[in-house]
Amino acid sequence: MKQKDRHLIFHVSPQCVKSSRGQAEEQKSHIRELDRIYRADGRANETTEETERRRSEDRLRIIARRNNMSAEETQQRYSDDRLRANARRNSMTTEERRSEDRLRTIGRRNNMAAEETEELRSDD
Repeated sequence: MKQKDRHLIFHVSPQCVKSSRGQAEEQKSHIRELDRIYRADGRANETTEETERRRSEDRLRIIARRNNMSAEETQQRYSDDRLRANARRNSMTTEERRSEDRLRTIGRRNNMAAEETEELRSDD
């Protein structure tokens, strides 16, 4: 499927404008679902470089979206993240939790070592 064929154009008649909000939301949901399907179809045929580029663009979009969040939205996101993390940890076995804690400790040490190395380089 060619790139230009992926987007559908909808004409909104005056009757549609008067239609209920639920119908508009349903239409938006349908369009999002079609877009998701088209993206998934395209991903099946993409190269490693294209996958990396797409992931990088996705990360940049997430960062931009978070930069535009209000303080309340940011607080809500942090709260949701904490709840998800707690739920995940609660479903882990003791050994899985210990293993994750060890990995986190190693990661912190590596970050500290990298920062110290960077400081030494900047002192030279």
